[in-house]
Amino acid sequence: MFRTALISMFITSTALADTWTVDDDGKADFNNIQAAVDASSDGDEIIVMPGIYYGDGDNGVVDMHGKIIILRSQEGAEVTYIDGGNSIRCFYCNSGENVNTIIEGFTIQNGNADSIGGGMRNFNSSPTVRNCIFKNNSAADKGGGMFNSGGSSPIIENCR
Repeated sequence: MFRTALISMFITSTALADTWTVDDDGKADFNNIQAAVDASSDGDEIIVMPGIYYGDGDNGVVDMHGKIIILRSQEGAEVTYIDGGNSIRCFYCNSGENVNTIIEGFTIQNGNADSIGGGMRNFNSSPTVRNCIFKNNSAADKGGGMFNSGGSSPIIENCR
């Protein structure tokens, strides 16, 4: 009985996962990454088309909101940019993201934080960051490229 319920739960949760697309030209489900993250649920995948993505959120261009999702570029870091415009942080992960939260294939550039983590700030979160380029990020205090605190232990694969 327990085994049947467990298998049913796995199939149901897998079947309910959505795939969202983002294109700054507006030819997708969303034209900005934050709106796609906001609409997503754990298990979803967000595919980002080539382009330069800016934002104006309180915590950065992209606040992952503790979600266990896959956020990846369609064509890689050479053509897909998360840009803080030298005024805000690029990525913020806060309490909840784990190794199954995957951020893949972006150039994370021009992030700027008043305090810590210009390119990316992880607080009590441990996402997997793969095939990304960190470029021209700064912070007033620590961690221009990335700052980890609160027990964060992200997995960084093939990034520069």
